[in-house]
Amino acid sequence: MPFTTFTALQPLATRVTRSTALRSVPSRVAMLHYALAPAVTSTAAPPIPKAKAWGAAYAASPVASTQPLLDLSQGVPGTAPADSVLAALAKTAGNPDAAKYGPILGESAMRAALAVELRNLYSVKEEASLLPEDVGITTGCNMAFLVLLMVLCPPNESSILLPLPAYFNHAMSLSLQGVTPSYIPCDPAQGFQPSIDAARHILAAEPKIGPNGTPIRPRAIVLTTPNNPTGAVYSPSQLEDWLALARKYEIPLVLDETYREFTDAPHTLFDNPTWRESLISLGSFSKGYRIPGHRLGSITASPTLLEQVATVCDCMQICPPRPPQLALAPLLPSLRDDLAESAAALRSRLAIFAETVANVPGWRVLSSGGFYAYVEFPKEYTGDAARQALGVDAQSVVGSEDVGRALAMHGGVLTLPGCFFMPARDSPDWDSVEGAETIKADRWIRFAIANVDDDTVRALGARLELLNKVMGM
Repeated sequence: MPFTTFTALQPLATRVTRSTALRSVPSRVAMLHYALAPAVTSTAAPPIPKAKAWGAAYAASPVASTQPLLDLSQGVPGTAPADSVLAALAKTAGNPDAAKYGPILGESAMRAALAVELRNLYSVKEEASLLPEDVGITTGCNMAFLVLLMVLCPPNESSILLPLPAYFNHAMSLSLQGVTPSYIPCDPAQGFQPSIDAARHILAAEPKIGPNGTPIRPRAIVLTTPNNPTGAVYSPSQLEDWLALARKYEIPLVLDETYREFTDAPHTLFDNPTWRESLISLGSFSKGYRIPGHRLGSITASPTLLEQVATVCDCMQICPPRPPQLALAPLLPSLRDDLAESAAALRSRLAIFAETVANVPGWRVLSSGGFYAYVEFPKEYTGDAARQALGVDAQSVVGSEDVGRALAMHGGVLTLPGCFFMPARDSPDWDSVEGAETIKADRWIRFAIANVDDDTVRALGARLELLNKVMGM
């Protein structure tokens, strides 16, 4: 069937929440003769496989042969690592010594090299302001975050302040550890910047009482900049204010800086002589150095904290992967130009994306940065014609999952719906969110643009225009 002949979409047979859809399990699980941990079974399963299934359904259709799937779903680099990195990885992978156990918090050469790169990236004035002993290496940034929760948060009596929309792996990690999310609202009209006033109200409020009768107390503020999913970038002055707020309430400010190589306004927090008392920075080698499969992350924090991190890491990783550490450590200074070129290319692609979307009626880029753009779909998609096309009855809300599924299966564009980054609509987590109804409108789609080229981004416009036509616009 030619791509342009679609006039209606296959109605959804059932409309289910993310939590129920992703927690559905094969019947064979019911045959287990042992119990599973409630903290795991009550945690939403990874959402990306669900979106990938939509893409697979489209790819198997006849139209995909002439209009291939545009995959803008997952935040992964679209190009191979630098040639020097590939050569070094091949060499270290064949080194018998690299197959042995290494130090719990990473190779000393890697910790020293990363400290140098961080001082360069953040223009740290004094070498003593950021030392190798301030850096720990982990098996990916997600593991760094989970380890940090285990160190900071007693289960069932802790909360973490987290901007909403929130990276789903952060929310999942909190659930696994019995930590309550205290969501900081991010206003779409303000480019999804987190409200520091709302955070102040959360911190000043009397703590809620947990299920075991113990007060649930805030243990950290967690910010991701550039943000996942919204792409919003928090300015250096904003981060100064957030650090001051954390210090006031004697909790750490945790910055997930997975995409730090892709901002042109690095913060200056490491120049503060007291940063070790209140700041924790998480990093990743997956995005900038383009080695996500090798699983390397980092924690930059006080050595006092890292001593406790090492206790947990010894039980989880024993040591981070050695071959990529040994490969990268001597190369990091030589890769600065490569990082700068990648960042410039990504900024250019975001500009192309913004121009492409701006030319399609009803679609609006509300925020962008790093690997992502957060886009509002047309309000007309909530009208009667669109409801009929989507198979959504008049009593139900047309949400991002409906639109994301249609965009994938009939537009050939794979993205992640905004609802993947929010609690289920009936979750009690919404009860304490200021301005919850604004965010619950669920009108946004996350586009990842790092894993595609500029021409793919330009091709997106025609796909969005076609979906508009199908929706009766």
